[in-house]
Amino acid sequence: MGCALEGAKITLNEHLDRWFETAMRPRVRTKTFLDYQGMLYRYVRPVLGERVLAALRPLDLQTVYKQMTEGGLSARTVRYAHVLMKCAMQQAVRWRLLLENPADGLKVPQQVRNEMRSLTIEQARALLKAAEGTMYGPVVAIALTTGMRPSEYLGLKWQDINWQQQTVSVVRSIRRLNGKWYFSDTKCSRSRRPVKL
Repeated sequence: MGCALEGAKITLNEHLDRWFETAMRPRVRTKTFLDYQGMLYRYVRPVLGERVLAALRPLDLQTVYKQMTEGGLSARTVRYAHVLMKCAMQQAVRWRLLLENPADGLKVPQQVRNEMRSLTIEQARALLKAAEGTMYGPVVAIALTTGMRPSEYLGLKWQDINWQQQTVSVVRSIRRLNGKWYFSDTKCSRSRRPVKL
């Protein structure tokens, strides 16, 4: 009973604010943190944010997911919002604000995996020829031939190139945050690697 009473004193918005600041901010990168916040600000908070936390029911969340789908959002976006809500609600259970997680057992749309499409050899050659001699030529060549992510090849510096071994080392990435570009470490340690040129 005490658990339900604690959750009855705050709104979903208040819980999410606390969850983001105490449980999420210390664990994730700034960009990830802002992406998570933005997802819930756009799709969940406008509909359910003022609801009392303890009054939140699985049907409420299922209805939000249905509205997102009917609004033309992808299955991936809906699943992303669900994962965040499930995590936030699980924390509410651990903090003894709720007796059970209202996000458990909900149906979310299946994500369709589209087949990857790549340029043909002729298309790649045409792109390289068009970029040749422009300031974009080296970037296009690196992008086409290495398989690096855009945040990785755009984060390269001259010192990352080993001319003798004909490799380039991925040691950082470039990110955009609050309208500014900055260098950061790669997302995970296994992303740090040499790439053959």
